[in-house]
This record gives sequence, C-alpha cells and structure tokens, in this order.
Amino acid sequence: MTLGVFLLVLFAATCHAGWNYAARKVSGNLVVIWLALLCGNIVLFPFAMGWNIYNGFSGSISTSGIGYIIASGVIHSVYFILLAYAYRLGEISVVYPIARGSGVGLTAILAWLILSKDVSIYGAVGIGLILAGIISMGLPAFNRTVKIQGLGLALCVGSIIMSYSLIDNGGVSHVDPGLYMWLMGTVTTILMLPYVFYKYAGAIMQTFKEYYTYILIIGMGSISSYLIILIVFTVGSVSYIVAVREFAVVIGALLGIIFMKEQFTLAKVAGIAFIVFGLICIKGS
Repeated sequence: MTLGVFLLVLFAATCHAGWNYAARKVSGNLVVIWLALLCGNIVLFPFAMGWNIYNGFSGSISTSGIGYIIASGVIHSVYFILLAYAYRLGEISVVYPIARGSGVGLTAILAWLILSKDVSIYGAVGIGLILAGIISMGLPAFNRTVKIQGLGLALCVGSIIMSYSLIDNGGVSHVDPGLYMWLMGTVTTILMLPYVFYKYAGAIMQTFKEYYTYILIIGMGSISSYLIILIVFTVGSVSYIVAVREFAVVIGALLGIIFMKEQFTLAKVAGIAFIVFGLICIKGS
C-alpha cells in the first residue's frame, strides 16, 4: 500500500467517523439519514456526470455493472436502516467498533478465500491487531450500556459491511467509481423511500428544518468517505484498505468521549494501541 493510498484511506476514515458521530447525535433518526443520502446524491450527480463526460463515457453500462449496482443498493438500504436502529440502542463507542470490527474480520477472510487477494504476514498481523483492538474497545461496554438487541444489530451491520465491501470492490472494476457511487446511492435512496414514508411521512419536512446541519454532515461525510474508498479499491488490496479504514473507530471513540461524555476505559486505551500498531504493520507490508 503506497503512502498516498494510505493517507487517502485515513482521510476517508475521518469523514466516516464524523458522519457516524452525527448519526448518533440524532439518535439514529432514520429520516435524517435518508434525507442526508438524498441531498448527498443530488450534490454528487453533476460531479459524477461531468467526470464521466470528460473521460468519454459512452452512456452504456455492462450487465455485470448493473448487477453490482443493484446488489450494492439493496445491501446499503438494509445497512442504513439497521444502523439507525443500532444507534438508538447504544453509544457510538460501542456500536461503531463492534460493527466495523466484525465487518473488517469477515471482509479480510472472504477477500482471501473468494477474491484470491494476497495478504502478507505483516498484513495479516496488522489486520489481526486492528480486529483485536476494535473488539477490545467495544465488547466490554456491552455489559453496561447496550441491550442484547444492540449487540445483535451491530453484528448484523458488520456482516452487511463485509457484503458491500466485497460487492463494491468488484463493481468499480466495471463502472467508474464516481458514477457507481451515484447510481448505487440512487438505488439505495429509492429502495428506502417506501419504508421511510410508511413510518415517518408526516415528519419529513419538520425533520429537514430541525436537523439540516446534521443532514449535511451525514450526507457529505458518507459520500466523501465511501467515494474515496471506491477509488482506492481500484489500486489497492481490499483487505488492507478496509482494515486501515477502521482507524475511524479510534476517531469515533474520541468524539464520543470528548463531546458526548462517554466513559474512557482501559479497554478502549488498549484498543487504540492495538489499532495503531496494526496500522503500522499494514503500512509496512
């Protein structure tokens, strides 16, 4: 992994932690999250189209590319709904590490088994350290703050993270990352629409007026973080990329501790140390 890719992934991690913090601040309000996806997709459209026109996009997408886009949209719609419910039940320093930790572990294993991605000894050690750190930060807190349903939701979110990481890694080999991101976001927004309207139709306009700042943070943060990841998927190993991106849990934990007054424990200190050493191993691999 080159230094440029490494730094891009760390920036994406910062954006990702930021929008998850905002989602937790609004207690996983699904209307806020859906409006953020809608607004972010509107902003992304001219950039995605302009970039593809500049690069001579013919206007056609392969059947395989369409399949990847639809599959990713379906999985992302479930991801955002489950994540919203998880943030209603738990703190960001708990739900976020468990979801991301289970996701990176499953992604690394399946990337090796299914995609035949090479993982060096240092890379494997780094992934293991990051996974251990995330679990160390998250698991002890479930004894105090989150119901068993929260743990189940966080683990479900982790399995979904694994699914869309592998699908999108294949998708960007068929469709330009910017266009892929916009089309996937469009599918996700449309698929979530019936559920959002069924549950919260009367609250959409009021929610927009009350939470527009959070809507912008979540919308811009989610697009920026994931678009960067899609781009670097085209030049790096999915196992390393997803693992380095998990530095976001350190940032997320610090945001929760500093601004939401969440408890700072020895388990979280150990978790941060594991993650930092894991990043060093991956960078040196």
